[in-house]
Amino acid sequence: MGNNEVLKKAFDLLSRRAHSTQELRNKLYKRKFSKRDIETVIAECERLNFLDDELFADNYAAELSGQGKGRFKIKMKLRDKGLSEAHIEQALKKPGDCEQENAEQALKGKLRTLIHEDDINKRRQKAYRFLAYRGFSSDIITKLMDNTEELQYTR
Repeated sequence: MGNNEVLKKAFDLLSRRAHSTQELRNKLYKRKFSKRDIETVIAECERLNFLDDELFADNYAAELSGQGKGRFKIKMKLRDKGLSEAHIEQALKKPGDCEQENAEQALKGKLRTLIHEDDINKRRQKAYRFLAYRGFSSDIITKLMDNTEELQYTR
């Protein structure tokens, strides 16, 4: 198999959606292309700016943040894409400004189902687990829960 076939497959994959370098490399390896051909094609895709891990990390982090994901969840998903720690940290600086608002929005939506729970302890536990699963820090979760009327203990 030659570079043209590998390049054609790489272009096909990249035309569907953006990929990280490692993600594209893994997909090409699965198709049994030679390591030398894959590395040549990866270099060519980078030269043509079809692959840019920094831009991919920024865009993917912004997309996840827009979906209401917290910092820890975004970090985990960026790692899953095979991005370097430098690219991950750079990308996390951008959507981090709205993490509090994302947590508020996520909890606001979840409160519609939680309001039916009569036991305040269970309601608080469910809210905490929901937000933690979404990747929000315990500091943000605790602060948000303490300021949310539906999750406060009656005094």
